[in-house]
Amino acid sequence: MQKIKRPRMLRGLLKRKSAGEKAVYIIVFIIFCLYAFTLIYPVLWAFMSSFKDEVNYLDDMVGLPWHWQFSNYVDAFTELGNLFAMFLNSGWLAFGGAALGVFISSMSAYVVAKYKFFGRKTFYMVALVIMMLPIVGALPSQYEVYSNLGILNTPFMLITYCSGMGFNFLVLYGYFTSLPWDYVEASFIDGGNHFNTFFQIMLPQAKGVILSLGIVAFINIWNDYNTPILFLESYPTLSSGIYIYQQDILQTGINIPMLFAGVFMSVIPVLVLFVLFQNKIMEISIGGGLKG
Repeated sequence: MQKIKRPRMLRGLLKRKSAGEKAVYIIVFIIFCLYAFTLIYPVLWAFMSSFKDEVNYLDDMVGLPWHWQFSNYVDAFTELGNLFAMFLNSGWLAFGGAALGVFISSMSAYVVAKYKFFGRKTFYMVALVIMMLPIVGALPSQYEVYSNLGILNTPFMLITYCSGMGFNFLVLYGYFTSLPWDYVEASFIDGGNHFNTFFQIMLPQAKGVILSLGIVAFINIWNDYNTPILFLESYPTLSSGIYIYQQDILQTGINIPMLFAGVFMSVIPVLVLFVLFQNKIMEISIGGGLKG
């Protein structure tokens, strides 16, 4: 028997939503458009302002630049301080801190997740409690400890990212817990030890989670201005240098368009990372990083 085809109009009616559903979709769409506008407009306004001179900015803050002042981006390298040195300081601090933090957390999370020993649950509970402690309340103690260790205002501050706890530990602990112990037993049967079992078998399986955590940690450290201001005064980063320059504006009235130029140059590495690894960033933000 030949199959009876439904008319196009009928198929369209079957797929058509009710008037109430259409109204809800339209309202939600308008709300999200307004929300997107509130996020995009300040960025576009600051970007356009970065091409103005001081007179143009003060006389017409909303309009387009009278003359495109591309020299603001060149002047920012000298007027905001040594911007090239700030880039380097941001690079070694963000890359080194992210790499050390995720690597040490992966080792501690693996041991706590896969080995039974006295104090295992206590270690996990301590990691949870540390995340609940207010950061501001710990700053005086941190400063005193770093000063006594002799790492204050030196590149050795990188070792402070080797805590092995915090958010990275919790995510990696959950991931290693989900991996079966059969991998470890098979490695031991083949003559492997605990060291090469971790580095050659277990760690490669977590490379997706580690990459996601590393990207998020890199962005967080890159944008952190509090730590360099307090503990790395001789090694200003882009975030701390621009923050200090911004505070000086309130007292000396320094060139604001040039400040915007410096800000946009400082976000280029973060923007590139987000474009290249946006799926990984969303994976760790929404899925908890457990998809590997």
